[in-house]
Amino acid sequence: MTDGDLLRDDARTREAFKRGDRWALTEVYRVYYPLVTTVVTRGFGGFRGFFNPADRDDAIQSIFAAAFEQKARLRYNGLDPYTAFLRGIAQNVVRRMLERRTKFMRTDGQPELEHKEVETAEAQFLDAEAIQVVRAFRETIQEPVQRQILASYFVDGDAEETIAKDLGITRYKVRKTISLLDRRMRRYLKQHGLP
Repeated sequence: MTDGDLLRDDARTREAFKRGDRWALTEVYRVYYPLVTTVVTRGFGGFRGFFNPADRDDAIQSIFAAAFEQKARLRYNGLDPYTAFLRGIAQNVVRRMLERRTKFMRTDGQPELEHKEVETAEAQFLDAEAIQVVRAFRETIQEPVQRQILASYFVDGDAEETIAKDLGITRYKVRKTISLLDRRMRRYLKQHGLP
């Protein structure tokens, strides 16, 4: 990628990429990998890059998965450098990853704090109510893989990589399912009057 931009300058590769031909996707991955690696290791704006190698790998794979989706491939106009287009996708993916860093509070109890404040009876009642609502939400999940991911990720705290390996699916599929469950749970909690 030193003398130009592969997808902007090579019409054959660009058209094969837009069709989703495996050889073109492989070549795009190979050529643009250094750019994506730079974005996730050095950062942008106020983000200073991922320090954890697992987070970096996760981000790189998520960025290419987003860039290789059909909508994204077809959206590239072929006139502007693909580097700029891919950098935009990369920044959006990283922002979404950073926003999702917080997990739901676990329903199997919280770790004891060194200095625990005395809870009021009302607070204890609301906590118990929240636990019941979350348990009821679990019962609404019927798909076996979703139930397993819900238990492994949100309750047991397993890493996406571990869940993917245990279930024999890709980390991308695990991440998409976690995102879906997260949205459904937030909506369910809101419907039941919980923040």
